[in-house]
Amino acid sequence: MSVTLEQLYEKQKELDARIIREKGLEGVDLLPNTVLALQVEIGELANEWRGFKHWSNDREPRTSVKTCLACSGIDVPDVFGLCPICNSENPMLTEYVDCLHFFLSIARQLDLPADDLYAWEDIAEGNTTILFSELLHNVGLIHADNMLEIPIKDVKNYRREHFKAALFIFYALGEQRLGFDFDQIAAAYLDKNKTNHERQANGY
Repeated sequence: MSVTLEQLYEKQKELDARIIREKGLEGVDLLPNTVLALQVEIGELANEWRGFKHWSNDREPRTSVKTCLACSGIDVPDVFGLCPICNSENPMLTEYVDCLHFFLSIARQLDLPADDLYAWEDIAEGNTTILFSELLHNVGLIHADNMLEIPIKDVKNYRREHFKAALFIFYALGEQRLGFDFDQIAAAYLDKNKTNHERQANGY
């Protein structure tokens, strides 16, 4: 796929602008809402990964739909072939790109240039559960400056530093721990972005 991260960022800006315009949110500080939304999506991603559930015998990542509402889990062929839901949806990837939507939206709200969205590096071997916790921690600190008495002049840099730290962990989780490559992520993002526009059109 020839889509770039910059193009995904522009698509997110278009979606955000539409939501702000159609919901009458001009001038509203949406950062607290977006940070919380991202934390919720990270939790949902962890829930699909399942590796932290030491109390369960079922700790395998959810990479396919097990009980499909379209075919009741029996993979009934439709006119185009096998069930399009069961054979296309990866719940873990779906949650990952939901997170990416909010990461890109926060980047827009922090007025970050596209160059700041590149943070791919190898990370040391370690506990994936701890990486999820570190991710949530850094995301939470993106707007915690008002509780930590950060001087006003330093707030912008403080937020950006924690955003970049969170993004670094997020990319590492996706590619090095969850097994997604950029083409998969970009394709899933574009599909979800289209769905999000359709939801706005339908009064979501």
